[in-house]
Amino acid sequence: MKKEFFHKLTLAAIQNLMLVKSSIDTKKRFKFTAYIGLDRNWWHYYNHYKSAIDHLVIGIEGSLPVNTVSSSLLFLVRHCLELGFKANILKLETISDARPKLTFKGGNSHSLEHLYSVFKDHLVKIQNTHNIEPSIRQKMDEYLNETEKLKNILHQLDKGSYNFRYPVDTDGNYNFEWDEQVNIADIVDAFYKLQPFMIFTDQVLYEHGVFGFE
Repeated sequence: MKKEFFHKLTLAAIQNLMLVKSSIDTKKRFKFTAYIGLDRNWWHYYNHYKSAIDHLVIGIEGSLPVNTVSSSLLFLVRHCLELGFKANILKLETISDARPKLTFKGGNSHSLEHLYSVFKDHLVKIQNTHNIEPSIRQKMDEYLNETEKLKNILHQLDKGSYNFRYPVDTDGNYNFEWDEQVNIADIVDAFYKLQPFMIFTDQVLYEHGVFGFE
């Protein structure tokens, strides 16, 4: 079974090599000039990673073998969720004192567990101190539950934003068993379903009388 598994991986790698480019088409190099200094907004970064996720998903739905991009796709989803948490926290903390101001260093700076907890505490505090319509609050709570489920899956697979980037941990041990499997479609679909919540939470709050971060 193990031999057959690695044989399939080898075939997938060969297929992927057929897609590899060794240089940029001279006539198309102008397309690669990017004004990277313009990306000063957290949502710009979020959208860039989201766009990369979309392109990989479209590729896998086509002929791109999932085993040739699985680690990068999982990392992109995880990092996009991290960016979404941070972008929302930075908005919500301007009117909520539920938690200390967000910092970008320390052991919890990349922890989905920690970031989700901070995000949730701020949102619950705002819900409790403002007259949010019950139907809106219920919908937000439903989204929070779905967010927590995805956070738990990603946290279990990669607690410290490490496993999707490197094959081994800090002690040199493999991060995953050779035959461990995950259906990435479940993770990506869960991520896609959260997009309205990630992107429009502050706007929804504003439309229902929560001011101060517009």
